[in-house]
Amino acid sequence: MARKIDLMPDGQYDPTWQRDNISGRTRLAHSVTLSKFLGSYNDPVSISHLNSDDKLLLAKQYYLHAQVLQSINSSPGLRGIKIFEKFRMVVSEGFYREGPNEDLDVTDGINYLKTNGRAVVYELIGEDGKIAYDKTFDLAVYLKNNIDFDKLILNYDSYNPDGSLHVDIVLIMPEIISPWSVSYNNIIETRYNNSVQSTGELLEFSDEQTDE
Repeated sequence: MARKIDLMPDGQYDPTWQRDNISGRTRLAHSVTLSKFLGSYNDPVSISHLNSDDKLLLAKQYYLHAQVLQSINSSPGLRGIKIFEKFRMVVSEGFYREGPNEDLDVTDGINYLKTNGRAVVYELIGEDGKIAYDKTFDLAVYLKNNIDFDKLILNYDSYNPDGSLHVDIVLIMPEIISPWSVSYNNIIETRYNNSVQSTGELLEFSDEQTDE
């Protein structure tokens, strides 16, 4: 059953008070700006095509994601989580701008949910600059137990050219109903190569399993 609540955002980072000046520099948490969700430094995605109301809605949705990033990536003792202090949770897929002839799945399509800021794909990076496979599972478990969301997908695939395993976390937040009303469903899912492997629980895959 969905849990409905009215959020009280931190006034310092509430995009509502910045509605006429929302840009990549808009700060959504102490160390997180909107640009974090707008592509990489070398390949940013523009939101200049959006009007002020749509920019505000997008920033509000990313405010929810920014709180998660802030909690995982902050130093321990500064709202950070000690077990992840040697890792970085990074946005691998943020805002998605659909093509002129693209027909997105508006029911449950991840790309569609990325067009309105509800869905973000994350990777957990270790000190060696590589994806931390085992720790990504731990992060998914931590998020499942400690934050609210609409849906969390632990997403494995073997699409790398060499067939090696890749893993990321798709985090979908509920749609914010003005001003800040949300309904959390907290749905859990594990996928492998876009095929659902489990619902209601998280499964851990390894290269050895996928080679079988």
